[in-house]
Amino acid sequence: MKKLKYILPLLILFLAGCESDDDGFYNTVYVDAANLVEIEIAPSYELNDVIFINAEITNLLFETNQLAPLDIRRTTGNAETFDFSYVIERNQNGEWVPVDLTSLHVADEGLFETGSFIRAFAKYSHVENSYLYRGGIKLTQAGNYRLSFGYNSTSTDKVELFSNSQGNNITVKISSATSQLNNEGFYMFTVN
Repeated sequence: MKKLKYILPLLILFLAGCESDDDGFYNTVYVDAANLVEIEIAPSYELNDVIFINAEITNLLFETNQLAPLDIRRTTGNAETFDFSYVIERNQNGEWVPVDLTSLHVADEGLFETGSFIRAFAKYSHVENSYLYRGGIKLTQAGNYRLSFGYNSTSTDKVELFSNSQGNNITVKISSATSQLNNEGFYMFTVN
């Protein structure tokens, strides 16, 4: 019993000192910067048109409510890409069904992974001193569509971009507000 008297306080101190701040443990920094991703909105869409998405994250990023710019490359340990996701759904008999994007994606700049959603990678350009992505979806069927950002996101008016930092370098998560989405977080359009 005497040993328990000495061990119990040590155990309580040990448990109280455990790190519960996952973001601090994983070195995540949160940034707000508006209009980094945009939809190239067309007056109308016809069969075989492409709806394009652009992302441009300048290396010296001016954050909301900050006086000095954030040096993204320096902060992330020279991360080569930022990623975000988007999905397109088509209305079929009153239900929204994700479009299989595997063979429909067109990329002009940056990288991507496809499936039922696009995981887009804005790649760093030394010439532009920015992270750039321009990709789109070929519209091969007529109908009503909706596009949203963040396959796993709960935000309705923001695009979430994550730096792909290596090793123990800081990860930057950017929340970029956009006015192109409706109150439910969708860009609605029709293909004729």
